[in-house]
Amino acid sequence: MKRSENTIRILLADEHRLVCSAVSSLIETFDNMTVVAEVGSEQQLMREAAHYRVDVALIDSAVVAISGLESLTCLINLCPGIRIVVLSTYSSDTFIRRLLEVGAYGFLHKNADVSALETAIRKAADGERFIFTAMGPERFLNATSMVGVASAHKSPLTTRQSEVLQLVAKGYRSKAIADQLNVSIKTIETHRADIMRRLGVRHTAGLVHEAIRLGLLASPQGHEEPQ
Repeated sequence: MKRSENTIRILLADEHRLVCSAVSSLIETFDNMTVVAEVGSEQQLMREAAHYRVDVALIDSAVVAISGLESLTCLINLCPGIRIVVLSTYSSDTFIRRLLEVGAYGFLHKNADVSALETAIRKAADGERFIFTAMGPERFLNATSMVGVASAHKSPLTTRQSEVLQLVAKGYRSKAIADQLNVSIKTIETHRADIMRRLGVRHTAGLVHEAIRLGLLASPQGHEEPQ
C-alpha cells in the first residue's frame, strides 16, 4: 500500500544537534513528511521511538556505534513496523550487507543528494529498500543486489506480509495490526488473504503451523492482544 495520502512520521538520530536541525528543516519541505523527534544518543533513540508513532527512523551510524548494529534489531523489536534508514560515511559491502541483515530498509552515504534522501524515506515508508553509496552508478547497482544476499531465505512473502504474519502469530487481530503498522484494516485483511493464498492454507491456525514448517516463524508466539 502506498502512503502518499498519509504523513510519514520521522525520527532523526544524530549526535550533532546542528545536523539534526538542518536535516529536519530539509525534510519538512518534502510533501507528506514531518519530523516528530530529534535525538542525539542511542538511549534517547529507544525512548523517543517508543513514545512517538514513528514510521521511519533516520539514524547516523555513530549513534549506535557503541552497542553495534544489533541495537537496530532491538529498536525494531521495540517498535514493530518502524523502518530504519542509516546514514554513514562508511559504505563497504560488508557493512551494508550487515545493515540489511539486521533489518534496515535503507542506507545513505553522507554524500548523497537531497533527492536520494527523499527517495530513501519514501521507499522505506512503503516497505521498499533503497541503497545509495558514493561510488557511482555501477557501485550502486552492486550494493542494491545485496538485498537478495541478505534475504537468502527466499521467503514467499513480501516484507510487509512477513510483518503482518509475525503479528498474526502473536495473536493480534486485524484492527490491532492495522493500528500497529499505521494502515487500514482493509489493507491488513488483504495481506492476510494473500499470505494464506501463498502458503496454501485456509485458516489462522494452519497459517501459523505452515509458517513454522517453512521457517518463516521460529515457534508459536503467544500474545495477549492489547485492549
